[in-house]
Amino acid sequence: MTDKFCVQVPKVYDWVTKEVEFQTCLSLLECYTITDQICNNFTLECSSDITSLWVANGDNHPRAGTISVSFNEGCGDELAVFVNGNLAFSVGKGKTRVQTVESLRSVEVSCSNGRGICRGEYALSIHNKFQHTCLPDPSESIECYLSDPGGNRICPLLPDAIECVEIPQANGRQNKNVVMPNGQIVTYQKINILKKGCIGVEYKRNGKLCKRLVPFEFTEELLICAPTGTRVKCDIIAFDCMAMILENDSCTWIEVFIHVGQCIQSQADVTVALEGKFCSPRIDLSSSRC
Repeated sequence: MTDKFCVQVPKVYDWVTKEVEFQTCLSLLECYTITDQICNNFTLECSSDITSLWVANGDNHPRAGTISVSFNEGCGDELAVFVNGNLAFSVGKGKTRVQTVESLRSVEVSCSNGRGICRGEYALSIHNKFQHTCLPDPSESIECYLSDPGGNRICPLLPDAIECVEIPQANGRQNKNVVMPNGQIVTYQKINILKKGCIGVEYKRNGKLCKRLVPFEFTEELLICAPTGTRVKCDIIAFDCMAMILENDSCTWIEVFIHVGQCIQSQADVTVALEGKFCSPRIDLSSSRC
């Protein structure tokens, strides 16, 4: 006698294997900052004339700076401080004021009209920002591989090594009619698939191994039979990458070309009935006696 048993299993509505190629890049420009410290006293006659304390040289390097001015004695109760030709702040007699600016080209002061002299002190911390291109050694190859956010190599085929998920749409999946080669019209759903992860890049510079991390995030549009109530499952089945140096007149960078093979299914859980019967274990023949 057989009975019917109900089990829940995933039903595959559509199944697509697809290869996709995309690219990301790694800048070879490195930024560094050199800080200059300047401290000095100033003495000027009481006058409305503006006196220069510091002027940047003629280069175009961007610089930020912190300005500290102390007004020790002089005519009037305040000393006017000008930054880049504009009045920035005033300092009361016997006091010190500090201000930081993103771009610093000049610092000037002005004392009130009267008889006598103004004395004080100033200090500048000037942060000069520079860039230079760090090219790999020409005889060395550039290697790329899939990595975790910490820069450690990982197997691309491990679960979640590359995040591959559907991006929900505000108004749900859109239907789109497609004419098949036999003339039949089939309705598919348009979905957006996100692939996200990290690429590690290794190369040698001056004989020293350099490791850089390049995050990537790529979205593609796909037509698949995925009606309401289904879920999209994406598995990575292949991965490869290639890195090479590219340059133009003003920039040099490493371009990373990424190739991914993916298996995409639309699924939903359904309940099916199976015929079967209960069974019991047989008697162990080795324990039987003749």
